[in-house]
Amino acid sequence: MILTLHPDTPQVRHLERIAELLRQDGVIAYPTDTLYGLGCLASRKKAVDRVQQLKGRDPKKPMSILCSDMEMLCRYARHLDTPTFRLLKQMLPGPYTVLLPASREVPRYLQNKQVVGLRIPDNAFCRALVSLLGEPIITTSVALPDQPVLNTAWEIEEEQGHALDLVVDCGQPLGVPSTIVDLAADPPELLREGAGPWPL
Repeated sequence: MILTLHPDTPQVRHLERIAELLRQDGVIAYPTDTLYGLGCLASRKKAVDRVQQLKGRDPKKPMSILCSDMEMLCRYARHLDTPTFRLLKQMLPGPYTVLLPASREVPRYLQNKQVVGLRIPDNAFCRALVSLLGEPIITTSVALPDQPVLNTAWEIEEEQGHALDLVVDCGQPLGVPSTIVDLAADPPELLREGAGPWPL
């Protein structure tokens, strides 16, 4: 099923419907600023397992979580020093995934050696939904390993709709993955070149 929202001002009643679905362990496909993502509440292990199975990912390879703003991001990252915080303010919201030391609020199944991947996309729908939820959602691209990028709601509904509770149509992403930067390393290390320039 496809639900269409306005890309700049997503309707609150639709956001509430999606939020309720996610609270019931739902899994959705949704647009970010970079690619379409698969999402569920980060706190719902059952739903996270569904996403892992759909992606065919190794459960030991954690997925990133998507935050609504810097305040939420700071809840899930541990010991942000001033230089790191300033760097984050330059990068986010934007097409970056940042690796940071995980706080105690991050479930273990989303950590890799006590590090977590975090995103704040430059996308009104993503930020509005997560803000309404009050907690982050999973973000991992809908593309399956060695498969072409699916960048419209209709393509995703056709290919993966049977395994999803909802596909959100809310503007088309750029079609390029996020840039991944390890800010837990000293100095910060570029792990994947993507839509965001690095160094800044």
